[in-house]
Amino acid sequence: MAFLEVHNLTKDFGGLRANSNITFSMKRGELIGLIGPNGAGKTTLFNCISGLHPVTSGGIIFDEEDITKLKAHKVAQRGLARTFQVYAASGDLTVRENVMVGCFMRTHLRSRAKARATEILENLNIGDTADYLVNELPVAAQKRVTMATAIASDPKLLLLDEVAAGLNPNEIDEIMASIKHVHDDMGITVMLIEHVMELVMKISHRVIVLDYGEKIAEGDPEAISKDPRVIKAYLGERYVQEHGGMEESKE
Repeated sequence: MAFLEVHNLTKDFGGLRANSNITFSMKRGELIGLIGPNGAGKTTLFNCISGLHPVTSGGIIFDEEDITKLKAHKVAQRGLARTFQVYAASGDLTVRENVMVGCFMRTHLRSRAKARATEILENLNIGDTADYLVNELPVAAQKRVTMATAIASDPKLLLLDEVAAGLNPNEIDEIMASIKHVHDDMGITVMLIEHVMELVMKISHRVIVLDYGEKIAEGDPEAISKDPRVIKAYLGERYVQEHGGMEESKE
């Protein structure tokens, strides 16, 4: 049985259709990439799945429960956490205290939340930043704090929204290692939105592609990288040429 099922999900904002009849499912333990051009509806889809936006039509089943109409805090209680493109950390709290906010989803004890936050920061190799303010950290470290805060709620499924954006190649390698650690070692199912294709194609089991609010392709990374629809809508011929060994697309 699928761990997450999205059935014919449609989201309208007035006269604008951001998501149109999107259907997919994922198994527990998968790592799925969600890609597409800017404005394709990727973050809107995450917002609908996580309960931030009500869906216009369609349904969402998570861990055998219909969560379609649940508010965001109720979805989080069920074990679904997500990050945002812009991390809204509290400026007067330390890194550890920000992560503790996530911990309070599962405990009311400050001592337990502090211990758990410290453990998570160590797990993500940013334990030495615990007493800094988030805005004192470089962008790459801030990205891992976003992950740490989401992980602190003890999720079964983690939605990551562009955690590699703005990073240099070495930092991308580090964040990729962190994502693999969260998935492989911590046992958290992951779905990620990302424009850094080297990251998506290296770690994803499957890739889903959106364009103009519709799902245009789904498959393993190699198949997606050769799909003429995906090349035309998003990847471009240059990507195919630079990542050789891929067959020329045909219209």
